[in-house]
Amino acid sequence: MDDLNSKIDQVKTRLRALGKAAVAFSGGKDSFFLMKTAVETLGKENVVALNVRSNFSSKNDARRVEYFCRLLDFNLRQLEIDIASEEKVMSNPKDRCYFCKKKIFTALKSEAKQLGIENVLDGTTFSDLNEYRPGMKAIEELGVISPLLEAGITSAEIISLLRETLQVEEYYLTSSACLATRFPYDFHLDEKTLRRFDEIETYLVGQGIFPVKVRYIPDGIRIETPAKNFPRILEDREKILKFCREQDLKFVTLDIEGIKSGVWD
Repeated sequence: MDDLNSKIDQVKTRLRALGKAAVAFSGGKDSFFLMKTAVETLGKENVVALNVRSNFSSKNDARRVEYFCRLLDFNLRQLEIDIASEEKVMSNPKDRCYFCKKKIFTALKSEAKQLGIENVLDGTTFSDLNEYRPGMKAIEELGVISPLLEAGITSAEIISLLRETLQVEEYYLTSSACLATRFPYDFHLDEKTLRRFDEIETYLVGQGIFPVKVRYIPDGIRIETPAKNFPRILEDREKILKFCREQDLKFVTLDIEGIKSGVWD
């Protein structure tokens, strides 16, 4: 714990040197922790949380934002960004995340500048170094600051702290990723398909099945979730099938390997 406190002190020292900050707030636990630390360190008046809604955002993302807004009083600004017009993103190449992050964080930096804030921060953690994250290159190019990464703070440490200090509900301690990650590279993305997968994941979470990812397979889906949720899925099999059939899906499968990150990588 002393080591973690030292890491948090490092983050606070970094924040004090900045004076003001705009935090890219996805609604996830990591960016919330960063934003919370920034508010506690600099004061609410010197911090703004910038939340982006795009074609890749889900209903569950909005639910997370609303939840954390109830836990902490902070300044929130929401931006609508059209990703669908970007062919380099919607064609879903392996470096899709680079182009997407470049567009989003360029917009965030512009918004922050209009607010008189020079520095934009994001919630990248030390744990993210273990995954394929082409978007990190865009963040570095734009000069976005990642205080949690700089201090070596992991997602597991953040989960432990939020659970202990704020009694954050378990669902909101799980990771989330944009809807584009549900599809294989080079699968051309469109709004209708994205919304269909959003509806299915929202339904499953509403049934208490989380964490969960609904992956694309031709004419259907593959549900990824921890093995502890398998009995519930099988118990609710008919209801889940009925809902998925209403989404025009022919096949509904359960991945017995469980939930995985970076499966297409």
